[in-house]
Amino acid sequence: MLTTISLSLLVQALINGLLLGLVYTLISLGLSLTLGIMGVVNVAHSTLIMLGSYLALELLQRLGLDPIISAVIAVPVFFLIGVLLERLLISRVARTSQTTGLLVLFGVLVVIEGAAILRWTTDTQVLSVSYTNASLTLAGIAIAVPRLIAAAIALVLVWLLDTFLRSTLYGKAIRAMAQNRDAARISGIDTDRLSLLVFGLATATAGVGGVVLAMIFPFDPQDHYRWLAWAFLVVVIGGLGSIRNTLLAGLLIGLIETVSSVLFPFQYVYFIVYLLLVVALLVRGQGLAGSQSRAL
Repeated sequence: MLTTISLSLLVQALINGLLLGLVYTLISLGLSLTLGIMGVVNVAHSTLIMLGSYLALELLQRLGLDPIISAVIAVPVFFLIGVLLERLLISRVARTSQTTGLLVLFGVLVVIEGAAILRWTTDTQVLSVSYTNASLTLAGIAIAVPRLIAAAIALVLVWLLDTFLRSTLYGKAIRAMAQNRDAARISGIDTDRLSLLVFGLATATAGVGGVVLAMIFPFDPQDHYRWLAWAFLVVVIGGLGSIRNTLLAGLLIGLIETVSSVLFPFQYVYFIVYLLLVVALLVRGQGLAGSQSRAL
């Protein structure tokens, strides 16, 4: 049932939705890349996000490093993890059935989750820094500082990745591989090396996504499943492999979630978001991309 809200509350919801949407975009980028370019359904994506959150926790507790610095450190660390996963596992099952690949990646999910439980237990963790409870007030609208910083990190990474894919030689080669892998190989493009790069980048974005999530949400080793569902939702609505459409889908879902939460009772919010997924699949088939081909 609709509730009566003030203009200021609606504006507050819109701002929070945009900030949250940028975070949703970031945690979905890696899945969009692996699905759209490599055709790999990485069900272990959310555990990599979870590891990013725990990296931020460890660096804060042991070295006193701010999560902003942890986000920078996460890029090379998780890029290397992605390269190792692709070389040791993904490349070995790439030419087998998709079911085999799913089983292998599900095994990775189980191993990472189990190791995280052994290391950090199932207790819920929270990153607590000097600005955790800080907020900015503009024209009566309160903006939580952690959400603002998390959204800024997400926006920068989205811009860097989009610029890389559109403006560099490697990026153009990746786009060619996304369109037709066999044709790209015939043209002299080393698709195996590019697959390493793509999976490394996808894993790096997942790691940074985990850091920014930890800045605004509590986390534990078993909480990653909801982020996997949210990432799939963004990717399906946005379209496979499209960075800009993934951004649009993330912003759309963030706005719908926050605005719905003030217009409707809480139990209707997720229903409305998933209804959007059904509509996107029925109307456009390929999400916001609206095309049967992959486009970066």
